[in-house]
Amino acid sequence: MSITLNALLEQRSLHLSLVVEGAPGSLDTPISWVHSSESIDPTPYLEGGELLLLTGLLMPERDPGEDFRLYVDRLAHCGIRGIGFGVGVHHAAIPEWLVRQCEASDVPLFSVPLEVSFIAITKMISRGIADDKQQGFARLYRNQQQLLRSVHTLDPVSTIVSKTAELIGGWVALLNPAGTVTESSHRFLPIEMSALGDALTFSVLGEAKFVAMRGYDIAAFHIASPAGQTLGYLVAGYRGEKGTLDHPLVAQAAALLSLAISSSADASRALGRLRAAMMRQCLEGGAELVRPYASDLWDGMPAEPLTVLRVTGEQEALETAQRLFEPFRKSLAKNMNPAVFGMIESDLWVVVSQSNAAEWVEGLLRDSRVIVGQSSGCIWRDLPRARHEAYQAASEAMTSGVQSLRYGQREGAGSLENMVEPSKMRAFADLKLAPISSLIFNLAVGPHGGRGDGGKATVQPDDWTEPDGMSLHAVDVLRTWLECRGKAEEVARTLGIHRHTVTKYMAQIGKALSVDLSDPQTVAELWFACKFTRFPEKN
Repeated sequence: MSITLNALLEQRSLHLSLVVEGAPGSLDTPISWVHSSESIDPTPYLEGGELLLLTGLLMPERDPGEDFRLYVDRLAHCGIRGIGFGVGVHHAAIPEWLVRQCEASDVPLFSVPLEVSFIAITKMISRGIADDKQQGFARLYRNQQQLLRSVHTLDPVSTIVSKTAELIGGWVALLNPAGTVTESSHRFLPIEMSALGDALTFSVLGEAKFVAMRGYDIAAFHIASPAGQTLGYLVAGYRGEKGTLDHPLVAQAAALLSLAISSSADASRALGRLRAAMMRQCLEGGAELVRPYASDLWDGMPAEPLTVLRVTGEQEALETAQRLFEPFRKSLAKNMNPAVFGMIESDLWVVVSQSNAAEWVEGLLRDSRVIVGQSSGCIWRDLPRARHEAYQAASEAMTSGVQSLRYGQREGAGSLENMVEPSKMRAFADLKLAPISSLIFNLAVGPHGGRGDGGKATVQPDDWTEPDGMSLHAVDVLRTWLECRGKAEEVARTLGIHRHTVTKYMAQIGKALSVDLSDPQTVAELWFACKFTRFPEKN
């Protein structure tokens, strides 16, 4: 630890006596050096942080006079750490006016007995400073060794970032050349990177900038490759005033990152391709072939029963989501069972234990740019079926406008209307019902009109309109018939016509469509057609 006035006072061999304690905390403030001077104004020879030793050779006993009226005040403004007064040389005791001035200026004051030489105090402080520097060098060496070991991990970039934050006792973020955070020691950083402004604008390769913001001492380093290409920016912060952050350690981390980023990018691409191939093998039912390599690729395989997740969205969002499962990073993965994952055809596929699938999904859904489809429970050999379920669930989530959906979670999951793109369904419906799109039944004739023509249907011109309540569009009749499950009496009550008329209308509709209305497949197709058709546009 740095040499302080408290440490000096604790040295029994010096027999020092504290007279004025000074400002709170001043006794524990590190001393930069010690200086002896009997000058009326020694401030020109001080830089701040020193301990001043004197015997009061030129000082009056009682009245400080004009020469010494602002003596301590000048020293306080200079940043003196304290005053040591040697008694028994020129003064039997410390002058009262000096004590009062130290109390008024909050400057520590202590007495040095006659038998203790100033050189003894000087040597003590000198040894303390030397020990502090030696400890600092040793600490820096240990920290540097830990950083160097980070280069040899499976994910050196992420490890360097997290290890640097641990060693400085603060936070660290790695930004890409566009200024986006790609790695960080904490999920939420106390400072928005966009707020740093000019601190992230560099004109020289490898430049460093230091700022204080919101109670943090912040250092920003420009990271460049040996060829002079900008690789990104390293930003580190430590709570405290400017200068409290361990800048040399952060500088070394920036240097190591400049070497690790390029090689790590190549390794990450190779690892990603291998994971994708093995993930595909698992989803096709070959999990046992993958198991021998799982500890190297994902740090193991999750325990059964399992859940398959299909994560889709923007490419950048998927890359962020993939980092959530990375077992070698400080993330949710550290506290969960292993997850098998890989990118396949622009989607992120993940196999997790069903017991903590909800926690994984919760972590994914913090990013609104992704959509997650979940399968039902399965075992390893049943993964092909679960893959199909996860694919359907994600597709339905996209169609339904929700961010996450579990297969079979709600009514209609996996149904045709949720799986087929709406415009295609409308096109199918319009084509299916085109033969009856202009077919209108005239209620002014037939059994209810008294003209005995059986309510014959007529095809009217496009600009024809019928008085309200005097006609029925064939599509509406078909839709009502389907909703009533083909029960003529129920259709008749709904439409307000005779059941025999319903039978005749349906016979004409079946003939116009050239279909058998007793065929279940035909009925199903007509149901979706009536649901999505734009007909009738006119009644």
